[in-house]
Amino acid sequence: MKKAMLFLATFLLSSQAMVASAATHGGTADMTNIETYLQSSYFTGYSELNSLDFKGKWAVTAIAHEAGHRNKVQFKTDGSTKFITTDTSNYGEFKKTNFDKAQKNVFVTDTTDKDPKDVALDPFSMSTNGTGGANWFRVFELYGDSKMLDYLSTSIILKAGTIIVGFGDGQGDGDFDDMVLALKPVPVPAALFLFAPALLGFLGLRRKKSLAA
Repeated sequence: MKKAMLFLATFLLSSQAMVASAATHGGTADMTNIETYLQSSYFTGYSELNSLDFKGKWAVTAIAHEAGHRNKVQFKTDGSTKFITTDTSNYGEFKKTNFDKAQKNVFVTDTTDKDPKDVALDPFSMSTNGTGGANWFRVFELYGDSKMLDYLSTSIILKAGTIIVGFGDGQGDGDFDDMVLALKPVPVPAALFLFAPALLGFLGLRRKKSLAA
């Protein structure tokens, strides 16, 4: 009898461990879907976007996931994986990509059943790849600074204006929290705006001198 009870206790503990190991990576936030995550105490306000054209350089990081499958994010379809649901050690670390360059984008893949594969974020439109289309993304903008995302390996605060992307794997569950990304544009250095007119003036002056000669 004691052996049976010991076996039962061991089984229950191992079952709980299995459930815990399948827990979502979102701190104490409810990961029922992308909006319950954004309505948690970590965030102070957001609005949903119907479309967005990502131009130029952006910094991207993963901040949460709920997917039971192994999902990954790449910036090139033939490039190395940047973020993956099976290793959250670099969640919170921003990595840069340039949407203006050929073959550059944010590609999300469900590597378990290979569907979808390399789904591109940009250009985003709700009518084509959002809830009314292929069921891949919902996109939001924070209108207030977040609290410290202290559950991440690299704790961060997301500033107002940060774009939040909730990826859905197209399997019909409609939760869009299989992989959650944060994106922010990389600003052009202010010195560049001051330097550019001076450079143009210098080039113009050299051209005048060469013509005079």
